[in-house]
Amino acid sequence: MTQTIGFLGTGRMASAMIIRSLKQGYAVQVWNRSTAKTEPLVALGAKACATPADAVRNADIVISFMADDSGAEAVWLGVDGALSAMKPETLAIECSTLSHGFVLELSAKITAAGSAYIDAPVTGVPADIQAGNTVFLIGADNAVLDRARPFMNAVGKQIVHFGPIGSGTVYKLMHNLLGAVHIAAAAELVAVAQKAGLDGDLVAETFANGANASMSGKITVPGMVSGNHHEGIHFTTGLRAKDASYAMQLATDMGMSLPVGRAASDVFVKATSDGFGDLAQSAVIETLKTN
Repeated sequence: MTQTIGFLGTGRMASAMIIRSLKQGYAVQVWNRSTAKTEPLVALGAKACATPADAVRNADIVISFMADDSGAEAVWLGVDGALSAMKPETLAIECSTLSHGFVLELSAKITAAGSAYIDAPVTGVPADIQAGNTVFLIGADNAVLDRARPFMNAVGKQIVHFGPIGSGTVYKLMHNLLGAVHIAAAAELVAVAQKAGLDGDLVAETFANGANASMSGKITVPGMVSGNHHEGIHFTTGLRAKDASYAMQLATDMGMSLPVGRAASDVFVKATSDGFGDLAQSAVIETLKTN
């Protein structure tokens, strides 16, 4: 029998996984705050739902892709939230990048209600997700993860099980903080090179082929050089700032200071407050140029 997947959120990453799920033969129910964003998915075979509760009703698996803790809290626990309508034993797979503390709080409420929770943030850009190259970073009980493996193997390429609930989020937050460090440092390189009058295209090419290049840097340096932060957005400056802030809160909770991560986090928080939050991460260079 075909399994039904309920999706909460239809942002870039979620939409890519929804498309992949439809291609793999799953029945898909979707909810998004902006109904216009569900229309292309409905054209591909998804069913649009009016509330999070409607999207998860009779679903075997529920997957959430929300921007932050407040968004996740609203769709799971709010009025017409998913938790109010899930049938017993539903697999709740939280793919959002959330704060560690909130993941533990949310998982406790979902498991207390009789469903099974999987901490499952993902890596990859939307094109990777749609192509089935998702990497799931898992925190879950072994038995619960085993129930989810058929779906995850169908839509992704790798399942990395770090341990109990919360451990997937620990890795994802530090992974994304490392990305913030790479991008902020690359932006400093480009900003100095531009002020010194170096050819931007040559700087980008040399960086991409050099020993210090990272994937995050390779993706963002061309936008820093061109000043085009509006097109081809895979991840925004604001989302990077949010993830870095959550990572620093985790470090604080663990009694650690992480001075390098703090510096990068502060740069992205400042760029967001400067009005670049909805732009590509390359826009962080604009803040560095004026400070």
